[in-house]
Amino acid sequence: MSSSAPPKIIPGPDSGHHSPQLRVRARPIYPGTRYKITRRCLERRFFLTPSPVLNHLIGYWLAVCLKEHNIQLHAACFMSNHYHLDVTDVDGNLPAFKNHFNATLARLINSHLGRSDKFWAEDRPSDVRLLEDDDVIEKMAYTLANPTAAGLVKWGSRWPGFTTYSMAFGDTMGFEKPGRFFDPHNSDLPRVVELCLVRPAVDQGCSDEHVHRRLMAAVRRRELEKQREMRMANHRFIGKSRLFRQRWDRVPQMSSRKSGLNPTFASMNKWARIAQVRRDRAWEATYAAARDAFRGGVRDVVFPFGTYWMRVFGGVRVCLIET
Repeated sequence: MSSSAPPKIIPGPDSGHHSPQLRVRARPIYPGTRYKITRRCLERRFFLTPSPVLNHLIGYWLAVCLKEHNIQLHAACFMSNHYHLDVTDVDGNLPAFKNHFNATLARLINSHLGRSDKFWAEDRPSDVRLLEDDDVIEKMAYTLANPTAAGLVKWGSRWPGFTTYSMAFGDTMGFEKPGRFFDPHNSDLPRVVELCLVRPAVDQGCSDEHVHRRLMAAVRRRELEKQREMRMANHRFIGKSRLFRQRWDRVPQMSSRKSGLNPTFASMNKWARIAQVRRDRAWEATYAAARDAFRGGVRDVVFPFGTYWMRVFGGVRVCLIET
């Protein structure tokens, strides 16, 4: 008898606990979706410890991948052992972007550190869909205030790693191709690339300055809250000088607290979450039916809008609009 666990059964999308269906591992990838992306280093080691060389390397490669896959960047912060990106996936290219960016960045930094082992943690990557405007602003604030929330610097603007904290929407940063890591004669990669910070599609009708002020007010609230917490506990922020002395092969002294949850979407609005669960379950049911038909030999079956892997690698037909 096989010792493997039985497949997980969930209720159907339109009823209580009857009409069960098998869960599918596939997730819809919709053009225009807003995401918060998080990726952690192997064993939480400080492979991303800030340095001028590393900051330039990250900036160049991030700009190249954003442009190639048409991903809009709204906020970014690279901590010592993980990073946060807040983006909009304009064309539905998120999986290709992540694979391209993470795989090459790992090789680049391994070369810089003189190591050759695994770089990223094997945990399931966190790509959280953000459902409403307030969710986008709060997640961006979380990103920019993360160095303060971690007890590293008093203000996010003092973080010496790669961050977009000091950028306003529409600002750009230029990066020359790092000759130490890339072939200077390779014309496939630009000699100079610009990274542009794009305003997310929130607060329609308001100016970029209004949205930026709203974002920075949320960041400041988080920073002041952490500062009060540190004073109450009689703790001090680590500060830049100690950060630069961090060894990349070390791990944090504090244990990692994991909730065991890895959400696929986030919203502060309860009803938005419930509605999204129903949409996702309905999509899974449609995808599962199309997949089973395809496995059964039906080659003209149409998969639901948002199908990614089977469209890119299986060449299946996909509905052009969300139904």
